[in-house]
Amino acid sequence: MVMISKKRFSTWRIRELRYRYMLDARAIELYLDALFETLYLVFGTGIFVLVIGFIIGFILYATEPKSPFQLPKGFQVLHRIIASINDIARSIPFIILLIMMIPVTRAFVGTILGPTAALPSLIISASPFFARVVHMALKEVTYESIEALKSMGATQRTTVRIIVKEALPALVSGYTLTLVTLVGFIAAAAVIGAGGLAYLAYEYGKFGNNYPLMYLSIVTILLIVFVIQITGDVLSRALNHRTEKGA
Repeated sequence: MVMISKKRFSTWRIRELRYRYMLDARAIELYLDALFETLYLVFGTGIFVLVIGFIIGFILYATEPKSPFQLPKGFQVLHRIIASINDIARSIPFIILLIMMIPVTRAFVGTILGPTAALPSLIISASPFFARVVHMALKEVTYESIEALKSMGATQRTTVRIIVKEALPALVSGYTLTLVTLVGFIAAAAVIGAGGLAYLAYEYGKFGNNYPLMYLSIVTILLIVFVIQITGDVLSRALNHRTEKGA
């Protein structure tokens, strides 16, 4: 049996407690790297989701049976196909999607670890969600507004521009919700080593016992969510006020 002297045990215990309850230079460096990775994932994915989701959502709106654009009936088949694919993609749990995307990610990115490797799964998971938001936001534009545009002889391009302008407050609110949901997806992506603050909190909180670093990471994630939510709410209210004033 190995005997440890009281003095040696006390020294070891002090070092352990110091590691657990202090933020040293190395911990701060890890925190800043993880913060950059999180912001990279949120806004990098957010740009792709904004473009892809808006295009899909607008196609769903333009090709539905009661669309103001009055497209040929053949487009209704396209609407049903895209809507079905979008609904299936939205129904897949994110963790399952991560596992399903491992071969694709490895083929295109070359690895399944790191922030860049998580981008395909995040984009595929969040884009259908935002597409649904766009579709519903555009449908909120009143029938009277669209008929008024038609009666004034507005072109298709003008009609599209006015519809998007009317739906802009709802679109901003929906995009804000999408970004907040995306932060949760990024936290879940920590299971494949995607990096970021959630991964840092998990690794150094559970295995490293560095509780200050863990709590700092968690609080920062909450602050990111609050900043996104507050910014989106303020912008949505400002756009809504301007739209009502313009009307």
